[in-house]
Amino acid sequence: MDCGEEVSLLRARLSRVKGVRELRFDVARGLMEAEYAPELTSEEEIRAAVESAGMCCEKWTAQPGKRRAGRWESAALWVSGALLACGLALQISQGEGLVETLLAHGHAGAAHHHAMPAAALASYAASILAGASLFWRKAWAALRSLQADMHLLVALSLLGAAVLGEWAEGATLAFLYGLAGRMEAISLERARRSVARLLAVMPAQAWLVHGDHEHRVEAASLKPGAKVRVRAGERIPCDGVVLDGESRVDQSPLTGESVAAEKRAGDEVFAGTLNEGGTLMVEVVRVAEDTRLQRMLRMLEDSGSRKAESERLVERFARRYTPAVLLLALGVAVIPPMAGAGSWSDWLYHGMVVLLIACPCAFVISTPVTVMAALASAARQGVLVKGGAYLEAAGRLKALAMDRAGILTQGEPRLARTEALGEGLEEELRRWQQWRSEQGGGIPLTPKWAEAGGAPAALAEKISGLSEEGCTVAAGPGNSALQAWCDAPLAAARAHVEALRHLGLERIVLLASDPEPAARAAAEAAGIAEYRAELSAEEKAHEIERLQRETGAAAMLGDCVADAAAMRRAAIGISVASPAAEAAQESADVIVAGAALEKVAFLAAHARRTLRVIRQNIALALVLKGAFLAAAAAGKATLWMAVAADTGATLIVTLNGLRLLRPTPHPFRQE
Repeated sequence: MDCGEEVSLLRARLSRVKGVRELRFDVARGLMEAEYAPELTSEEEIRAAVESAGMCCEKWTAQPGKRRAGRWESAALWVSGALLACGLALQISQGEGLVETLLAHGHAGAAHHHAMPAAALASYAASILAGASLFWRKAWAALRSLQADMHLLVALSLLGAAVLGEWAEGATLAFLYGLAGRMEAISLERARRSVARLLAVMPAQAWLVHGDHEHRVEAASLKPGAKVRVRAGERIPCDGVVLDGESRVDQSPLTGESVAAEKRAGDEVFAGTLNEGGTLMVEVVRVAEDTRLQRMLRMLEDSGSRKAESERLVERFARRYTPAVLLLALGVAVIPPMAGAGSWSDWLYHGMVVLLIACPCAFVISTPVTVMAALASAARQGVLVKGGAYLEAAGRLKALAMDRAGILTQGEPRLARTEALGEGLEEELRRWQQWRSEQGGGIPLTPKWAEAGGAPAALAEKISGLSEEGCTVAAGPGNSALQAWCDAPLAAARAHVEALRHLGLERIVLLASDPEPAARAAAEAAGIAEYRAELSAEEKAHEIERLQRETGAAAMLGDCVADAAAMRRAAIGISVASPAAEAAQESADVIVAGAALEKVAFLAAHARRTLRVIRQNIALALVLKGAFLAAAAAGKATLWMAVAADTGATLIVTLNGLRLLRPTPHPFRQE
């Protein structure tokens, strides 16, 4: 399945299969999902129905294999090309030039062959048959379903070329259409395989340790609590915690970071990452189906169902475009000869030329291929976008709001001070925490909220005193003390914020749950002029709404459950990929692994580039179609030029979209 028109063909064919309830398609990945009643039909019947439409059907796998029909299709294509070359050589040997052979149009009926040798005619006819073998079943299925797709239009044009005696043009048309179709299919397979490469980093087996011995087992069989040994040069087979050993681990498949991370006892490691140095003993913490890599792949698979607005717009345009061009072709073929402005054969030929422009493949395929390539490329950089709609939204952002901890700070808080509480204040702190629970949570322990919860002045003063040191305040064990936790500012935060401003984000705002001194220190270190402190979860959500009213589309970058409500109300919600942020990830539209601000800067630049490529593709398709329509109206276009224009446009926009598979520099890095 390489074109949106084939979706219509499959839908029409499978709608006649009893028991099929619902069909979903993803052209870019070549995926069809069929929901059916097992008591009424089966996979075999669905597969047979697909094959009757001229396509093959295989069970979906995240790592697609080579197409079964690829070899004979290539053979038929090159046979068609060889026979075309043979026919052209025979005609040229009779004194005709190549250009004259392809551009002469007498249209005197089947008897007119441009003084063509019988051997050349036979070569052209055989070339047409070889080329048509690539798509005749799809054309026949389209005819039975009354679907005027490109396969049927080309088949009708080949028939018309034979009737008009345009054998050289017909053979050229058949070969070029087959060649462009194969190149388009190869380009799409390349894009599909780029996503599948993410799965290739997962090792199939692991060294499971039992006491004083170890043996090889399937990585998928590992259970939490099991211990595995990972030697230098091996990929880590599970999400786990290092028990023993030190090494450098390449986490680029998950985070996109080119520099390996130091790992030692107590550090977390992830499935699919590469152990570059020493031997590590790792305890499994998640089953194979729930590793970060597998969750990333599942989210990437699901992203195809969330289409970008530009993709839906193109599909709506294509539904009106094809019928309009079909009516135009009919008018070109019928109206002028009825008005006595020329012969029927001349205008029938021009009508067939216009007919070949009716296929909207270039429009339909350009956007999903571009989006799929962009999503795959972003995932390899540690930025998982849950759908094309969110990628497009990221390209239109005007503002960014963020939490403080782990984003503007190093994310490694240290206990700076502990202040004991008397029995009376312990009970007051316990009452305050009960009040916070009754409010639904999401309220920080700050001077403002201590007073709002009815805490006595003595407790509020202690909280305020600890807060003045630029720390976050938390209740100690058993509510017997207050603890001040300090988290140092992130040194690179200012450069990241500047990069975001250069990308066009007009406002960058810190929305912190922390006390005012901690929020102010982080904002000043990062060069952020606007900040709000001591915010509850609901207040953050209201701040996001206000920001969007004043500035436009805004993103919310957070790392905890208190940020979830703000993420849901933002144009896009962005969550940090960490165990502590799993609740926030459920509400997020984008998940970033690694340095959060660095990844958001990459996302903004990448999304804007994606939008530029989408606009380029739409403009290219429109310009090429318009130029060819003008040439057809002037009588300067031929059948083979028509198919070259259509399939050429499809190929150009596909290859242009696939440029996004190549990684681009992060906007703040010096290359």
